[in-house]
Amino acid sequence: MSLSDAFLQEQLHSLGYREVEQVAIGMQGAVFRLGGEKVAKIWFHAGESELRTLGELYAALDGRLPYRTPRVLDLHRPGPYWVTIEEELPGVPLHTVAPQFGDAGWERMRDCVVEVVEALAQVEAPAVLRRTTVLDEPDPFRPDGVSWIDALSGLVRRRVARFGDQLSPVIDDFETKIENLFGLLSDLKEPETRLVHGDVTAGNILVDGNLRPVTLLDFGLLTVPGDPVFEAAATATVIDLWSPRAREVEAAFDTEFAARLGYDTEQLLGYRCAYSLIIANAHDQDPYNRDTHVPLTANLLNSPQVAALLS
Repeated sequence: MSLSDAFLQEQLHSLGYREVEQVAIGMQGAVFRLGGEKVAKIWFHAGESELRTLGELYAALDGRLPYRTPRVLDLHRPGPYWVTIEEELPGVPLHTVAPQFGDAGWERMRDCVVEVVEALAQVEAPAVLRRTTVLDEPDPFRPDGVSWIDALSGLVRRRVARFGDQLSPVIDDFETKIENLFGLLSDLKEPETRLVHGDVTAGNILVDGNLRPVTLLDFGLLTVPGDPVFEAAATATVIDLWSPRAREVEAAFDTEFAARLGYDTEQLLGYRCAYSLIIANAHDQDPYNRDTHVPLTANLLNSPQVAALLS
């Protein structure tokens, strides 16, 4: 069904919150300001068990990053969707105040994002992440005893099996590229496991007046125990996902990740292909009927850089 803001607001009214204001919307759900330093998140896909596990994750992360992170105060189901009541956290979304790519001062935005990625790479993955799921999958992404490479390759394989009929018509040499991507992933050295957020967008980083990160939001979509290089590859893609200059944005971030964190640019590109295939159909069941990511995934996998890597 297609949702209206009025319908979602009515769910919060039924919980006793009369004055509500929508402040954000993403793949996972819609966020409303409630007053009293509280917000509500209406979850489009998550069920009770998943949200209780997410609450455990938030509790495990409290104080482990140099930024504020969410904390679930209460959980309700006033209608068809579950609702979490959370603390309202400080800062404004980075995308609302940051210069656009190529504009004067854009480097401050870049540095803010790289700082967040670097901070995440220092955090050991909490044990609860061995029980968490990703996207709309019912089973944990990486239970105990499963390697990072096997978990990631398995996820890509499952997404391609489900959505290959949408991807193959728009991606040149689709089967060859997918086969070579799995070969590339299998050749990677198993990394030291760290916290991977998986959705470090310019809307999930809240900053102060000096463009310094103060809050990191929305763990859970693809939050996993994994490789920090994968985090960097994903971040460079989603930070300005719809930009017509997406390849330039990614290249600019990759240069910084290589210079500051020592990440290999070819590995970043390979991980970016995997990540783009994973999220290509993330909006297929979106009740807001937002645009699919399939054309964006096709643009990346048809790019000269990827053709050279995966041919």
